Amino acid sequence: MGIAVLYGSSRKNGNSERLARLLVRGFDADHIYLTHYRIEPIVDYRHVEPGPYPDDDYRKLMNRVLKQDTLVFATAIYWYGLPGRLKLFIDRWSQSLRENRGDFLAKLSGKQAYVIAVGDDEPHVKGQPLIQQFQYIFDFVGIRFAGHVIGTGNRPEDIEQDAEALSAIQTIRFKLSADGDSSMKEP
Repeated sequence: MGIAVLYGSSRKNGNSERLARLLVRGFDADHIYLTHYRIEPIVDYRHVEPGPYPDDDYRKLMNRVLKQDTLVFATAIYWYGLPGRLKLFIDRWSQSLRENRGDFLAKLSGKQAYVIAVGDDEPHVKGQPLIQQFQYIFDFVGIRFAGHVIGTGNRPEDIEQDAEALSAIQTIRFKLSADGDSSMKEP
């Protein structure tokens, strides 16, 4: 088993992607760019007769995620929260809960997750609600929140100047290697 990296940002090779790629370099990782897939909004059937769920890429993506032991959510901080594509994907977890709650929760429990978030407007302060949101999500589904990195950056490659974020990534890399949760590939 390895790592699923979910890229929520709309910019290819942006700052959060750069940090995530640094984190998983040499590990067995499945890179999932949510912008490359069609993910429709959740249809809420909690209080009405159930109907069909959207026919999109959600199930395929969720199956890829569930195969991994470690999840990395890499995202820019958009308007002090999650970008739409990542929020749509997580909202659809309600569909999986509705379809087979026990099985879905059993498959998520025991996984660990990291969040990498990069922003430009005081991200260490204004990014905290985003981190808290992930904490609540992970608590609800039984994923262990293993850590997060908040970086400062706006323009491409700005993150290369954030020594604190780069150091935090190296600390997590060491932890992943020591845990042995994710097999290393030959560099």
